[in-house]
Amino acid sequence: MKKQLNKLMFGGTLLLLTLVSACSKDASKPAAKTGNTTAPRAAVPQSGFSLWGTCNGAPYNISGTNGICVPVGNCSTDIDAAQQSTGQNATGLQFNGCFKGGTSASSSASEQAVFLCDNVSQWNGNEMGFVKTLNDNALKGYLQGGGQYITQVISVGDNGYHTFKCQARSGNVHQVDFYVDGTYKFTLTNNSGTYYNNWFYFVGTNHWYGGSSNTGQQIEMYNMTTF
Repeated sequence: MKKQLNKLMFGGTLLLLTLVSACSKDASKPAAKTGNTTAPRAAVPQSGFSLWGTCNGAPYNISGTNGICVPVGNCSTDIDAAQQSTGQNATGLQFNGCFKGGTSASSSASEQAVFLCDNVSQWNGNEMGFVKTLNDNALKGYLQGGGQYITQVISVGDNGYHTFKCQARSGNVHQVDFYVDGTYKFTLTNNSGTYYNNWFYFVGTNHWYGGSSNTGQQIEMYNMTTF
């Protein structure tokens, strides 16, 4: 993700807190059919993720499901993540879940994101996925790469459960298609980045840089899959 993950993730020992589960258990929600016929390449189980945080909002596995909750912490600078431990060649991702956001953050620097990335050291490589800014509750598709960061709004104020999918195009490696509940939304193009069949890591993360309240804001991810 484009924020300061590179300094905080590997700098010192990270203290993960034991949390009482506040996530809804929606494993029973059916996965929607997608508008792209690409077959799933690999499911990523709970055990495939490293869960870490820099303050007091550490992620945790949702008991009784294959899901992970990444709550938003409330320190002045708080970054929490569920990061895939071992990557794979991939052309896209899909998951069922939600971005429970809000409008209480001080700026768009506070955000939630689920994405694939090919650089988990400096976090400045090629990325594709979904991001919600917590000052305006706007969910967007996004691409990062080559110093560029491109977004397009999908919805505003939607905290519900959906199936989210993004899929890179083989015919143009700079383009990615975005879907929600199997419905095509749009295609983003970043000619400075490449997204087809990179060595990617699946990541869900929250950043909080201050605001009036973080209460109830979190990511829930179920049935995490790469293509």
